[in-house]
Amino acid sequence: MVITFLGIILLTGTLGYLAASRSSYLLHESVEKQGRILARTVAALIINERIYEKLGLVEEGGLIDNYVRDLYGRRDLDFLYVAVLDENNRIISHNDFSHYGETLDNAFIREVVRTDEVVINRAGSQEDGHQILEFAAPLSIGTKRWGALIFAVSLAEIEHESRRMLGQIAGVLAIALIVGLGLIVLLNRKFISPITTMARTMQEMDSELPECRVEVSGNNELAMLGRSFNSMIDRIRESNLAMKQAHEKLLQSEKLATLGILSSSVAHRINNPLGGLQNCIAMLKRQGGDAEFRRSYLDLMQEGVDSIKQTIDQLLWSAGKRRGEESRANIADILASVMRFVDYRIKKSEINYHAEVPGNLFVPVPPHDLNQILVNLLINAIQAMPAGGELKVSAIVIETGTAITISDTGTGIDAAEIDKIFDLYYTSKKPSEGTGLGLWMTYELIQKNKGDISVDSRIGHGTTFTVCFPVHLEKKDETQYSDH
Repeated sequence: MVITFLGIILLTGTLGYLAASRSSYLLHESVEKQGRILARTVAALIINERIYEKLGLVEEGGLIDNYVRDLYGRRDLDFLYVAVLDENNRIISHNDFSHYGETLDNAFIREVVRTDEVVINRAGSQEDGHQILEFAAPLSIGTKRWGALIFAVSLAEIEHESRRMLGQIAGVLAIALIVGLGLIVLLNRKFISPITTMARTMQEMDSELPECRVEVSGNNELAMLGRSFNSMIDRIRESNLAMKQAHEKLLQSEKLATLGILSSSVAHRINNPLGGLQNCIAMLKRQGGDAEFRRSYLDLMQEGVDSIKQTIDQLLWSAGKRRGEESRANIADILASVMRFVDYRIKKSEINYHAEVPGNLFVPVPPHDLNQILVNLLINAIQAMPAGGELKVSAIVIETGTAITISDTGTGIDAAEIDKIFDLYYTSKKPSEGTGLGLWMTYELIQKNKGDISVDSRIGHGTTFTVCFPVHLEKKDETQYSDH
């Protein structure tokens, strides 16, 4: 605002100066024009007088002195002197009689002798410093010359008028500057400063709405706005507090509901294999002497223990990195470890397994996390092929990192269900076969390690899960192939 005001003052001052300069120029032009006219007019009269004198019709010098006195006595111009020179540049008439008979010889006079036009000399200066204009008109007709008429006019009045005009402009600008700055200070205190304070307070507020208030004084519109703003802050703070309390209650209710669902699912998940284990133990107590019979029931017990272990591992899973655990994993090594865990299931379901994973391929994922990801995806694929099928695992380097693909030829997933399979507790299996934790935990682990997972599936044509991690690490060029 101050800069704008000063800009206006500067522009106004510039325009005022230009106007004063233009006025001074026009006054100078007016003096020159009037001086030329007077020089021509009086010179014509003097020429006639000199002709009459030569003819003996009038007394010599009489009328010329009258013309000089009349010209010098004019009040429309400030004459300094008026003189008439003869053909030898000697003064024959002057407003000051003490100059009679003097001879003038300078560049200005010599220029007049060579021309038939009025000559103006703008280089003159009075002793007091004011400029003057000298006019000279030749007294000649054709080649006949009788001398010259010269006079000087002071420009002191014009200069004084110009200075007076500039002084008035400067005075007006000074008054406008003082008054304007005073108004700016007043407006700043009354209006701008309160608005700026309020805006700064709004910007400094955070989501918790601390004790930030606007100081209010007076009864004007801004004071009313400030009080309304403070009242709004109080209402928002109260509403936020109520919402926070309601949110905490809702979270508590959700936790209790989740705990109930989780407890029910876990109890069902563990009770089934526990019942089977109890049955196996009872059967072994009765007929444990038969080695073949004992081997088959021990396999069933191993399957039950593995099922319980899987459920416990899922519950103990944590999103945080374990202390001392490596930050990267060799895909081939982790896959080999996982296959030892699921090998019994693969053979039992008569699934043909094939893996094509480079032995030198690492991903920036903790080994435990990658282990859980592969276990969950492989078990999901095995459960989708109860009557056997093809299971393939591959890992390749792609442009954006590393991709791990797990494909099966199982039952497939309905297109309408694909968007739900990573939801917590979602499962399409029977209650005895799934808890809805596996794929959800897989998705969370992949997201935690800045990866991505995609699904391609059709009913009756199998499913392909593709897990991508943004960075790949290699040691040496070797590839491991495995078939079951």
